Amino acid sequence: MGAIIKLRWSISLLLICFTTSLMAQKGEQDMTDKLYEAYKDKGAKEALKVYEKNNTNKEYEGMAEPLNVLAYRLMQDDKDLKAAEVLLKAQIEEYPNEANPYDSYSDVLLEMGKKEEAKKQIEKSMQLASQKDNEENQLVIQAGKAKMAMLENKDKQLNFLVGNWENETKTYQNGEEVDSSVSSNNVTFDSSGSIMIVDHDDSGKDPCCKRVMVYNPNEDEFDVSYMRRNQPNGIYSSKMKVKEVGTDHFELMEQYTNDDNEEVQVKHDIVKKPKNVEWTTYASTDGNWEKVRSMTLKKKD
Repeated sequence: MGAIIKLRWSISLLLICFTTSLMAQKGEQDMTDKLYEAYKDKGAKEALKVYEKNNTNKEYEGMAEPLNVLAYRLMQDDKDLKAAEVLLKAQIEEYPNEANPYDSYSDVLLEMGKKEEAKKQIEKSMQLASQKDNEENQLVIQAGKAKMAMLENKDKQLNFLVGNWENETKTYQNGEEVDSSVSSNNVTFDSSGSIMIVDHDDSGKDPCCKRVMVYNPNEDEFDVSYMRRNQPNGIYSSKMKVKEVGTDHFELMEQYTNDDNEEVQVKHDIVKKPKNVEWTTYASTDGNWEKVRSMTLKKKD
């Protein structure tokens, strides 16, 4: 499992700024500093005048473009979204066939809360990036997919599980019920970080285990860590992909490596009903599915 980080609307911003810092040469940094001084003196339009006067190299410089670097500086340090918007619109006008200016502009729009306008810019950037096979355009596509996933609230598909639940569980082996129990779950969701946390209590109402699910927008899946009290093998990691198969009906495909070093596939069939949630789990190590668990989740008052 990757590190748990807080995801923001401008999910490509760190990638862009980091890459820019690696790519930028001294001359480009000098240009950006000169533009920033002009901005501080008389605003974004003055910075554009200085740029037009000093920009002798008309070849596109990618994420290291002075206007691109300055726009992010104004977004992050000066919190001047309007000025950043002016700069990036000018960059789009100068390089209408390049993908990154549209992607950068989408970040400004997202920070402004203009989600629908941002979607159009993201779609345009991905469409242009797909026409040129290089590292920068691959970054643009990756960032675009991530932002679209967040805009479509894919990280929140399971939010109907948030709350306190009584959990009636039955376990199966070779198709036969072998055990049943009643326990409880408390499910919370950190909207700023796209993290779902499930705290399990056993039938004696003692803390049993914890599941942490972090949405990965680039892969459109959850990275999952499962921790059990007194578990000798520590933390188990898996990946879980969510698919909506019908109204209030979801299928979660999970994969992990068990204690015998076998690759296990797990299929979770979840049906949301008016008063409860029906959750059936199937497992496979050889391509044949076997029912292993069924749960009925009832919301506590």
